[in-house]
Amino acid sequence: MRLDYPREDLTDGVVLLRRWGEADLGCVREASADPRIPEWTTVPAAFTEEEGLAFIRRQWGRAESGEGLSLAVAAAATGEAMGLVVLLLEPRRPGVAATGYWVIPRARGRGLATRAVRLASAWALRDAGLARVQALVEPENEASQRVLRAAGFRSEGVLRSFLDTGDRRADAVVFSRITHDL
Repeated sequence: MRLDYPREDLTDGVVLLRRWGEADLGCVREASADPRIPEWTTVPAAFTEEEGLAFIRRQWGRAESGEGLSLAVAAAATGEAMGLVVLLLEPRRPGVAATGYWVIPRARGRGLATRAVRLASAWALRDAGLARVQALVEPENEASQRVLRAAGFRSEGVLRSFLDTGDRRADAVVFSRITHDL
């Protein structure tokens, strides 16, 4: 299975999910300044223009390599990138993708992450042929759990000591959304 970019950008009138562009460096710079985003993602912890461009190229590479799909979460009215939503295919589980997401601090509290996750997962389940989209979240990350619940995901349980940042291990709450949930 492979995920290709949607034929048209995904939008609900507030959020626009689109390909990353080099003009989105400001968003990557802001994400780098938030210590939690680089801890769990490939966003560079120390931003330079070179590292920011490398991050954007990695997002393009996800689709090119068949790993999955990474989309910029942008304001529909302006197109300004405010975050990321990613769907990474599970190589040993056909029809299953893991989702991840983040929104820069100044864009939080407006429901952008919820809208992005809802749009991306609905597209993946309805149009891209996936059977399941799942997410793993630390139990202490209540904001991310609220995003997933509001986006139509259900909590399935806790995997103990499942996540590894390289510096520490953490439990993971498993969330999923399946075609039946649409």
